Amino acid sequence: MLQRAPVAPRGPRNASPSVRGRGGIQKRSKAGGPGRVDRDGDLVMDATAAGDKRRSGKGRLEGPASSRGAGRGRGGPSRGANFGAVKTQQAIIRGLETRQANVLESRITTGGTTLQIDGLSSSKAASNPDGGVESLLAFLERKASGPNRNVKIKKSHKKGDSVFVTASSEDIAEIQKLDGFTFAGATLGIQARDSPSSASRPDKFGDKRKDEVSSNAMEIKERLKGVLAARYNGDLKLLNLSALAQDPGLKEMGVFDGNTTTSKIFPALMVVCGGLFKTRQEKQDAIVSVTLADNDLADVSDVTALAQTFPDLQHLDLSRNRLTQMSNFDAWGAKFRHLSTLILTGNPIETQLATLKPDIMKKYPYLEILNGIQIRTPEEVAAALETAKSPIPIAGPDFRDVGQVGENFIRQFVVLYDTDRSALLANFYDAQSVHSLSVNQNAPRGHKNSAPIAPWAPYIKQSRNLVKINNLPTQMTRLHRGSQAIQKLWSALPATRHPDIQTAGDKYLIECHALPGLADPTGQSVRGVDGLIITMHGEFEEQNESPGISLRSFSRTFVLGPGASGAQPIRVVSDMLTLRAWGPLALPKPPLNPQANTTIITTEQQKQEAMAMQLVERTGMTPQYSALCLTETGWDLEKAFMAFTANKDKLPADAFITNAAS
Repeated sequence: MLQRAPVAPRGPRNASPSVRGRGGIQKRSKAGGPGRVDRDGDLVMDATAAGDKRRSGKGRLEGPASSRGAGRGRGGPSRGANFGAVKTQQAIIRGLETRQANVLESRITTGGTTLQIDGLSSSKAASNPDGGVESLLAFLERKASGPNRNVKIKKSHKKGDSVFVTASSEDIAEIQKLDGFTFAGATLGIQARDSPSSASRPDKFGDKRKDEVSSNAMEIKERLKGVLAARYNGDLKLLNLSALAQDPGLKEMGVFDGNTTTSKIFPALMVVCGGLFKTRQEKQDAIVSVTLADNDLADVSDVTALAQTFPDLQHLDLSRNRLTQMSNFDAWGAKFRHLSTLILTGNPIETQLATLKPDIMKKYPYLEILNGIQIRTPEEVAAALETAKSPIPIAGPDFRDVGQVGENFIRQFVVLYDTDRSALLANFYDAQSVHSLSVNQNAPRGHKNSAPIAPWAPYIKQSRNLVKINNLPTQMTRLHRGSQAIQKLWSALPATRHPDIQTAGDKYLIECHALPGLADPTGQSVRGVDGLIITMHGEFEEQNESPGISLRSFSRTFVLGPGASGAQPIRVVSDMLTLRAWGPLALPKPPLNPQANTTIITTEQQKQEAMAMQLVERTGMTPQYSALCLTETGWDLEKAFMAFTANKDKLPADAFITNAAS
């Protein structure tokens, strides 16, 4: 059985060196370096297959859409954003009032600039020969580029743990949108800096000059800060961005005169606002709720920057806009995953919420309140998230041993592999035993597993990863046959320490099954002999001289059969080892009582269906709208009827079966 998993990096043919020159600012090579990254920011280990194509990843932040006409707000601040009082937070007020805020200049200034990028040193790419600089630059260019625009970094240099890049002002604006993105397992921090080359270049009189933001740009920036400060409620942690076209401050600036639209001013507001915070956590602490009511939005393409600036928003009010369908939210992509309150009052889509509610809950998995009505409890949200993690139930291990042969082998193997590999080979391996090693560097890891991964160098030269190794001679040389060849491989691998299988059995998942038809080593049985196949998943601690603990996850599959005459009674026919970056085991859960659950669900559904039909008879509404009315009133029939009576004049015609409501 062959193993298929990723292996070590290979640079493209004729690739130029990752670093040119001896320090200082280095120009980018068009050929690209060996360290490529995939769409998630992880290293692509087969650069030959990838070529030099730099495609835009799914997670790339898109710029604002084309102008869709000036905003025509119809009122002041939203009345639908009743999110509840919380502790007072004045952090944003202090930031809005200071002139020292770290604000991206590219939206309101002209000319090139330099960006400082932090986070590379803690990424998986840091182990590359060039420290991961080429991989980072390729990632930034690809993610920042769009269908009609190719972002190009002109120069770069590394100083300490930071990388400084220089590009045109337009490209710099696109690159800074990647602030907070994940690259090779590390979160990037991107902020604007004065270009060191221009700052130190002398003027015509021989004096050094400094690049300063124009007084006009500074004035615009300060006035936008004033607009944001007036619209922030520190008690509610609410940023009120409703009816922007009617804002006195923006009107005074002439923002909405001529062809200027919300799509142009909104990104500038977000850039100024986002620049007030040094970390993502500061944003989360200062702004919990945002209202975009009364902005005449037909979709969210004009306000995509909100998802880029505040991806962890909890409460969002979109009241009294022109949203008609779920596709109107596509420009936000998969952001706002932690949204718990969504207000859509006064939009055409409001009449479809009964049928769209499952889609909305799927798009926003933490959503609890929709249009002021609780659609699910925190417990239900937690249960749904837990179910989504494991859509296919994980069954417990199935261990069908024969005479404790498999159990005894595993117990001896774990101990001897850590302490005496020569004895292990002598006891269970012979001249026909086959062993292979494969390194899987692309195995998925949970978002909480951010610990650095130890270098794969001790293993990568012997990795037989058939996804990457497609050269037949190489495939065959990395298939080790016989105890002597296996001994040579094992002696070159690092020492290990596995958890004690007796006291830490929860660190393993082991299955064992009978396997008939193995070749008879004595040659007596034409039909073959019976053996065992054992699959073991677990972890081990790598023993090396580097500080800290290096954990690896592994999967190992053994085929055991009877030994030859006069040799050991049990022999390893095949031993396949796959290594991965450490991650916790997906342990099985205790089974539920499906019959009891079905009974409860069926009984509750029957009660709700009967109640809905009673409301249909009393109101003339369709069963769909009757169920929606009951849902919003907690399945209280009398409250539902009162709510219908108070709002029946506002219901659309298709809410009734025969327009029977009087």
